Amino acid sequence: MKRKLVCLAVLAALLASGGAFAEEKTKKLYRWVDKDGKVQFSDTLPAEALQQARTEINAESGRTTGAVDRALTPEEQAEKERLAAEAERAERDAEKQRQTEEAMLASFQSEEDLRRSFGMRVTLMQENLNAIEAGIGSQRTSLTGLLAEASESELAGKAVNAKQAAAIREIHAEMVKQQNMLIVKQAELMKLDEELEHLVRRFHELKAPRQENAAPPAGETTPAG
Repeated sequence: MKRKLVCLAVLAALLASGGAFAEEKTKKLYRWVDKDGKVQFSDTLPAEALQQARTEINAESGRTTGAVDRALTPEEQAEKERLAAEAERAERDAEKQRQTEEAMLASFQSEEDLRRSFGMRVTLMQENLNAIEAGIGSQRTSLTGLLAEASESELAGKAVNAKQAAAIREIHAEMVKQQNMLIVKQAELMKLDEELEHLVRRFHELKAPRQENAAPPAGETTPAG
């Protein structure tokens, strides 16, 4: 019994020494650049290197086994989180847009139906543009008349009255506002053409699987009515 205990003790010692040997065999080295810009190597990391970017190297083979980026500053961390939040929001918006497109395209039976629907939208938008342009023309006519009256008053040596000056400023401001709106609506009209072509492609992508599933297998014919 005593001899058996001695053998177990020897075996435990051998296992412990083997574990220590394995640990020594897989020992790591660290490579980093210190605050003075010098490259440092060590099997331990000093406190000032914990926040620095570093490379981990197998001490035996000399091969790189890993890398750790430097710690981010509070500002960099905040920017990283902001960009991640924006990316997540963009992904959600894209998924929502995809679902909206599929729901809308499911209501059309053919490409002609889709183009007809967009044709109605284009017509309404063009009518809106025509109304804005007509409004701008009317404002320009009124502004021209008021400016002519003001010019005649000044030529006659009379000051432009406050009411007339206020009307000129108000009409001019409204005309500028309408001109900016016209530019926006014209851009929307151009974008509508791009949107239509995109939806036509999506329409065929969504309809294609259904048409393939509905088609009879090769060599088979549908029964006659």
